[in-house]
Amino acid sequence: MPIQTGLFDSFDNLDNISAESLIPWLKPVPELKRIENYLANKILYPQTIAQTEFEMQMDLSLLREALKMNAPKVKNAMLGGNPFINITLRKLMIPAKFLSFVPDLPTLAAVFIDALLQDRPKQDFFADLWTIVLTDDAYEIVGSVVMPQFSEGGLMNLSVSGKKYEIKSGVFNIIACPKDRCEISYKIQKGSFLGKNESTVEIAGGKLGLIVDGRRR
Repeated sequence: MPIQTGLFDSFDNLDNISAESLIPWLKPVPELKRIENYLANKILYPQTIAQTEFEMQMDLSLLREALKMNAPKVKNAMLGGNPFINITLRKLMIPAKFLSFVPDLPTLAAVFIDALLQDRPKQDFFADLWTIVLTDDAYEIVGSVVMPQFSEGGLMNLSVSGKKYEIKSGVFNIIACPKDRCEISYKIQKGSFLGKNESTVEIAGGKLGLIVDGRRR
């Protein structure tokens, strides 16, 4: 008989997550008792698979909090020291098995960005660019995360493979970039990326593509 696995088999501290911490991720917000009951059942039966939209929303919220809880501290981040993020190489590492439990790769990548990058203190401008990798027996690079640093009312004019895009402050975008390497050109008003307000750089592409996270941090 095959061994049952679930989205939360990689975490052993779900009981440290509070029901209140899940509320910001839930829309509309259910009654607190309903959140508490779901959390209690998930702690007891982490291998269960979401069957409804509410259950999927709860699982994604739990995954965000579990990732945040297991994220390394910046000062202790060593090369290869965490299964989900490598700060030294600026990589987000998503276990490929998670795709069996989450609707699609863009949704899963957004969860990892919310949990591991949104509130991470910025040490240098290199933290504006991350590579997204699916991990299994082998690594598969699937895209990149571009995180421009916007001031109020910031705007990024972006060119990807000859196509033009306008990225506004506060917006989360996904842009197709199926090639292994992608050249992008940008010009930013009221902001910067990689320490500049205008430049051309080559980044990793793939089946996920290019995520431009314009939310202010």
